[in-house]
Amino acid sequence: MVQSITQNYSVLSLPFEGLPGSLNEESFAQTRQKAIDAIAEEQSRHRSSFLKDPDSSQIQLNRPGGNQDSIQIWKLLPAIQHLPEEMLSKMSVAMLFQLNSALAKESKLASKLGPAAKLASNMQQLQQSPSVVNSGLDDRKNKIHTSRFTLGGLCCSNQEAWLQAKGSLSQEGVVAIGCYDMDSIGCGGCVTPKGWLELHNPGSIELKLKHFYMPNVGSCASTGKRVSVEDGSDAINIGDNMKEIADMEGFRSALNAAREAMTSALPWNRSISAILGFMNNNNYCQADLQGNGRRASILTEFVDYIFSRNAMNWSNNQAFLTTDELSHVWSTWKGKRAFSIMASASDKGNKEKPAKTAKKEKDDICRKYNTPQGCPAKEEDCRTVFGLKLRHVCSSFLAGQKGKKCEKNHTRMEHK
Repeated sequence: MVQSITQNYSVLSLPFEGLPGSLNEESFAQTRQKAIDAIAEEQSRHRSSFLKDPDSSQIQLNRPGGNQDSIQIWKLLPAIQHLPEEMLSKMSVAMLFQLNSALAKESKLASKLGPAAKLASNMQQLQQSPSVVNSGLDDRKNKIHTSRFTLGGLCCSNQEAWLQAKGSLSQEGVVAIGCYDMDSIGCGGCVTPKGWLELHNPGSIELKLKHFYMPNVGSCASTGKRVSVEDGSDAINIGDNMKEIADMEGFRSALNAAREAMTSALPWNRSISAILGFMNNNNYCQADLQGNGRRASILTEFVDYIFSRNAMNWSNNQAFLTTDELSHVWSTWKGKRAFSIMASASDKGNKEKPAKTAKKEKDDICRKYNTPQGCPAKEEDCRTVFGLKLRHVCSSFLAGQKGKKCEKNHTRMEHK
């Protein structure tokens, strides 16, 4: 009987032109009403013998669903099989055919669209029917919210995403972790703990490219401190003990690792991708730094400068520097450093060896010994905080002997 009904109803085709809208509540109600009106008109013209199955009693098209016939029919109609059964079971048999015809025509027209038209149609549908995000839990590892997979990527400008993120996050960004899977993408062992810590904060002014340099990972270099004393001064400098990037291979590897790490930590933050794009588009500034032995060091300084600029932009609610903007920034930054860059290239091109300078003598004379107060320590026990043994001798310079000191066994006050 179902087959007979399907064959008889196959002639039912109402005029329907154009691409139907999305099946939201309003458009569905309009389509349903049109179907009901058309069926009512058809029934008024053929009330006596509209459609009759030869093996059964007459079937009324406007009869409500819920019976075995309508259930079997909508299961045979491919265009409406994905709709909720609860909704279909309440519809009449005629309405099921009308709805199936409309959706089949929509699907047929959509399949004829080219890739560009299909993408535009998808974008329009997303704007008309935004996704609903349900609440839930997410710990970034074991309990992952489904919206991370179902929403797809952002299609607004990357700078707009940056600014919207600034309005949603605190000044410090998100909670920093360091257990991302970098091994599967070939970047394992390229990010120091310091790098992960600063990377999660777009406003960090301490982020450096050397944090993504492999020789600085897995040793005390990433956590140790370096203490140094300036020549001819008592000033003490305290800095990190990380190795500097000295060659282009290390620079490329570090910049790529930084980009991949940022993709894992803050997928919406494309600021490092912009830097990498600038480097690729300009062949890593080879034309500007041709023959310069410090090319990797200079580019590292530039990248660190851009890191700091983007951090300030984040704090000031401004977007990060794009690839095009970086071209102008590089020209300005390079111009301010033109003397040192050109001098370095010139030095390398000079085949003559530079004249050897006199080796600086070690200053191991006790300064306190040559003051009126004197040194409280005995000469054999007199040392600097770094362990350098000092001598109790005169520190006065000899007349007529440039740079030479007396160094006799008396104080400076007793010098004659």
